[in-house]
Amino acid sequence: MSDELSPEMDRAAEFARKHGGKLYRHPGGFWGSERWSGMTGKWFGTATVEALVKRGAATYSAYRDGKNGRFPIEATLT
Repeated sequence: MSDELSPEMDRAAEFARKHGGKLYRHPGGFWGSERWSGMTGKWFGTATVEALVKRGAATYSAYRDGKNGRFPIEATLT
């Protein structure tokens, strides 16, 4: 990893480890487990996931095409 992770990035990475090493994007830009539903479970914001990717702790592993172009929907820990 290129930079130290913030406490929130650490929480997101630990959460991903407990859920198959992945975080999934849900409508509204919420990232959580694959079966996350609404605001009832743990979630992380897009900025947290982007920071994990920027620091090399994760990589985007799946994308979706939308009306405004292609966007990531899955992040996998490295």
